[in-house]
Amino acid sequence: MRLGDPQRETMRILRQKAAAAQFSGNRSMDGVQDAQEAGQGVMAVREAVSRGEAMHTANLYVLVDAPDEATLNGRVEIVRGAVPLEMERVYAPGRVLPDIFSAETLSETDGTMMTTIGAAMLAGSAMSYRRRTTTKGILLGIDRNQAPVILDIFDDRNPSYNTVILGQTGSGKTFTTLVLLLRHLLMGMRLVIIDPQGNVDLEFLGEDVYQRSILGTSDASVNVLDIINTEIGSQVEMAISMLRMLGVHRDEPVERALLDEALMALYQPIWGQDDATSPTLTDLYHYIKNRIEGESLANVRESAGMLALSLSNYVNGSRAALFGRPTSVDFRLDHAVNVFDVSRLPQQGMGGNLRSALLSILVGNINQGIRRRRRDGDRAPILFFVDEMGILMRDAVIAEYISAEYKTARARLVGMVVADQDLHSLLGPVDEKGLHHGIPILANAANTLIFNQKDSERPRILEHFPTLPTALVEALPVLPRGTCIAKFADDDLLVVNVTPSRLDRVILSSRLQDRALARQIVQRMTEEITQ
Repeated sequence: MRLGDPQRETMRILRQKAAAAQFSGNRSMDGVQDAQEAGQGVMAVREAVSRGEAMHTANLYVLVDAPDEATLNGRVEIVRGAVPLEMERVYAPGRVLPDIFSAETLSETDGTMMTTIGAAMLAGSAMSYRRRTTTKGILLGIDRNQAPVILDIFDDRNPSYNTVILGQTGSGKTFTTLVLLLRHLLMGMRLVIIDPQGNVDLEFLGEDVYQRSILGTSDASVNVLDIINTEIGSQVEMAISMLRMLGVHRDEPVERALLDEALMALYQPIWGQDDATSPTLTDLYHYIKNRIEGESLANVRESAGMLALSLSNYVNGSRAALFGRPTSVDFRLDHAVNVFDVSRLPQQGMGGNLRSALLSILVGNINQGIRRRRRDGDRAPILFFVDEMGILMRDAVIAEYISAEYKTARARLVGMVVADQDLHSLLGPVDEKGLHHGIPILANAANTLIFNQKDSERPRILEHFPTLPTALVEALPVLPRGTCIAKFADDDLLVVNVTPSRLDRVILSSRLQDRALARQIVQRMTEEITQ
């Protein structure tokens, strides 16, 4: 049984009961008193319903079997007469039925009750008055009343489709994010994942669904001069910021002027051409080398020489394989799941900010790939997960670009899911106006999940989340793994236990035996779907 609009249906029934109580034919003293009490009770329930309390949508399944069709039809009618609800007759695959109604399966209580692969039963306490249960979206977890908490990232009523997730190492932040992403995948969303640890292994999904690119190797070069802006001036400024992070220049006026001249000369001939190949650091190096010849001003020759010397490491030196060639990573996003493994990139602080530069151009190229898919007619919602978001907030130009992409993601039907350990990292340094670079990221998030935090983070959290009750903020340092404070777009605030199902534990496990089992599960799901 499924009620299409449970709130409207409930309000209609309550109005009927109120009218029946008011106009009852029993006019005795006891009858009038009963009618008044009934009317008051109905009014109280109506007010509670209008506030969103005590509303749940439930699916009730009644298994009916028989040796032949005639007997089956008779038994179905008996059930219809016995159950005081409007029932809909459905037929399920034979393999599913024994799993759904198996006592052995239901006897295990591990959070979400997975009754069959691909089908979840959601059970919630009738005493929960915190959040209306809806069937649109994915199950995030259960609240303190053991009621299911449903998250619909692509709810059109929200100002954005973006989510911020904060959590210390070991808090369950990354695992929860993957659970959230995979449950959306089962609903038909595309996934783009930047994997900083190299531990997102979804190969069991099959090569038709899953693609993984490993950056930081000679087989996966990324060109930091790729065109990722729509305005040539912004593109040049972005490239200069990239080169600064690579240690090519020190942001001195003569160096910036030379780079501005060189980049404009390289971009202008190809600007506006969809199929044009972006210039590389090798092209920039040769331009600067040629600029030295015939230059009369000594300070310009010296600055150009320093730029050429710094660029030579990326053209002929140890970093040439990663930076000196055109981009070889596939950014077409043709697969349903696209994972970009950045675990082999240099760690932050080693050799300048190589990691920041590569992550920045990576995000830019992915956004360009999304735009191309939209121009080609792809309308599937996309969830784009970026971990270590704070690294991208350390440079003002990069932060401005990322923030602009974040704010406009909704127009491209993209839900950005960004994560970091804490607010200190996510917000980044302050700009010339005294504002943190990451403030727009926080301001444009419809949903925020905060897992275990250090005690030192509490004042910062109270500052940027002033509506959070102090008692909840005080509890953040002792939150157990997998438990978070969830703030939603409708201002609802819950403590949510993101307990994974048995299916989640298997498919997200790194154990070899679980890898094999995950492949079997996907194969079985494929067979049942195609039957």
